[in-house]
Amino acid sequence: MPPIPTKIKLAAGNNTLGIHWSDDHDSAYPYRYLRSKCPCATCEEEAPVEEQAVGGLPILGQKPLHPERAELVGRYALQIYWSDGHSSGIYAFPYLRSLCPCPACTALREVAEAND
Repeated sequence: MPPIPTKIKLAAGNNTLGIHWSDDHDSAYPYRYLRSKCPCATCEEEAPVEEQAVGGLPILGQKPLHPERAELVGRYALQIYWSDGHSSGIYAFPYLRSLCPCPACTALREVAEAND
């Protein structure tokens, strides 16, 4: 049985969404990274809108990207409502786990990609 989230924390610190998985693995997803991986049809076809102006300075009056809330979709996915107004992406749990940016998961993905 694939791992499922046992705890989801929208504000896990350092602008990350945290998930504790049923196999005791912990994932911390930076907001911008997770938003850029939105699986909805619109996001799959378009380049993500940049949050910052050229030079890395924030646009005046613009608040940083963050999840405003999230809802479980059945027992298989998470729907995130982002501060940029986007909410149509449904992140299936296996997809979320495949995105885990921790060093161990990143290394496993690189090995799998090299063997493809």
